[in-house]
Order: sequence, then C-alpha cells, then structure tokens
Amino acid sequence: MKYDTVLSSLLLSGLTLAQKATVYYTCVKPNSIAFTIDDTPTFKNPELLEALDAAGIKATFFVNSNNLMRDVNGEPTAMVGPYLKEIYDRGHEIGSHTYSHACFSETCLQNNPAMKLMNTKETFTEEIVKNEDFIYNAIGVYPTTYRAPFGDGQNPGLVNDTLLEWLYELGYPYALHWDIETQDMENQNVNDDYAFQQAQLHYDSEIGQKDTLITLQHAIPVTIEKIIPWVKNVWQPAHPNMQFVTISECIGINQSDMYRKTKGPVKASTNSNVSGDVNKTNTTTDKKDDSSDAKVIFAGLFGSIVLVALTSLINYF
Repeated sequence: MKYDTVLSSLLLSGLTLAQKATVYYTCVKPNSIAFTIDDTPTFKNPELLEALDAAGIKATFFVNSNNLMRDVNGEPTAMVGPYLKEIYDRGHEIGSHTYSHACFSETCLQNNPAMKLMNTKETFTEEIVKNEDFIYNAIGVYPTTYRAPFGDGQNPGLVNDTLLEWLYELGYPYALHWDIETQDMENQNVNDDYAFQQAQLHYDSEIGQKDTLITLQHAIPVTIEKIIPWVKNVWQPAHPNMQFVTISECIGINQSDMYRKTKGPVKASTNSNVSGDVNKTNTTTDKKDDSSDAKVIFAGLFGSIVLVALTSLINYF
C-alpha cells in the first residue's frame, strides 16, 4: 500500500471518529438523578403518569412505537400516539428506543430470539426512522436521544462504533445508558414483592451512593405502585442532595436540544467526556464548550493540509 493511501486512511478514520454519538453512562451534572422509563408506552401509561406527578418527578421515556401496544395486525394501537402526546405535554422527555425493540447484534438476537435484527444500515435506519416518524406525528418534533434495546452496542466494554456513527448520521448525537438497572421487568416474573426488593437493593448499592445517577425502570405495576413512591419518599430523603432531573439536565444540554424539527444530523452541544467509562463521574456543569465544533473543523482542515503536503513530498521523492 502506498504511503499516501495509508495517510489518507488514517486521516479519514480520525474524521469519522469525530462524527459519532456520545454514550452517557451517568449524569454530568452533580447531585442529579435522572429517572428513565423504557419500552413505553404501555396500557399502564395513565397510572404511570399519575404516579410520577404525585412524586414530583419529570422522567425521560425511551419509546418503542410498535412494541407493547400492538393491534391484531401487528401495528401500533390507536392509543400509542395520544399516550406519547400526553407524556410530552406533561413535561416529560422522549427519546428513541427503536420502533420494535430490535437487536443490533447476533449475540443479542440469540438471547432474545423473538426480536427483530437490525444489524445492517438499511434495517437499522428503518427501525430508527419509523420510530421517529411516529413520534413526530404525535408530538411535532423528532428526538435526538437514543437508548439501545438491551444496551446492545452501547454496553460498557462492548461499544460498537458503527452503531454510534449511524446514530449520528440519523440525528442522534446522544446515546443514553444507565448507572442502575432495577431489573423490574425481569423480576416481576417472580412476583412484584421480589421485584421491589431487588430494585431497593440496586438503589441502595454502592453505585446508588454516587452523586450522579441514571436509573432504568419500566411502565409496569411494581414500578408504578412500589418503586416510584419508595424512591421519592424513602430513598431521596436519605440522599437529600440528590435532585430528580430530566435527561437534558442530566447530560448538560438545553431542553430544546432533546428534539429537532427536521431529519438528519444536528450539532451536539454538550462537552461531556463520560463516554466509555461506566464508573466515571464527570463534575462538569451544563455550561457548553462552544469551541468544540470549531476545533473539530480546524483539526480536519489542518490534517488535510498536512496530508496534501506529505503526499506531495512522497510523490516528489
């Protein structure tokens, strides 16, 4: 391989890396807990919203438009759109969780054989675009945040760069993970008391003592009837410095950055560097680094100039 080809490949790789979604494993704002709900909406949506209102919690919902509320033809029921609008109108935030809760990897599919596989750009784009179009029709904006079903492609140590590049291209610069997964969905299969007990253990664990937390729950009875009241009335008083925040506050972006009015990429406006480390706590506030994009552009231009110069020298000799 010629030297100029090698240099071109290296430069292009560096530029590609600059255009990836950022994975957040915890909040960047100190003393913050972001309460998130996956696999919504469900038929329990009204009760869930009432429980959150009673607790004074503004949550972030990661939505599958065609998952747990499907009609006999396998399409979203007539209530999915109104439920999404109610979530949005009541001040909660909405992100994408794919259209049908699909797997990104073959390994995920082996563990969850009933799921759809979206491991090509075409199938991944279809899952994302169908979901965002449904969300747009319900609330008038497209989301910019994404949470991978099963954490597939964004789990610590198993981050897939291709996934992050595709997300960014589609307009999702923010990929959200979690500190605490209550496992409420899995454990309810034993019974609600057991699921509640295990959720308490997760919140009371060593990780739960951090001053930045993203927690994951589902719209199921044990969360609505037991976990939310306990977190508000027992856990938070034991952690008086912790305040419930939305994901936008958690990761230090404007609420308007949670959404876009058009399809395609948007400029990421956060200066967080927590990507890739599940235990790392970034104490950066929500102040933005407006020079970050300029630095990326300058680096690309400078690299291009250097590449041209080196190529010219190589060809000369």
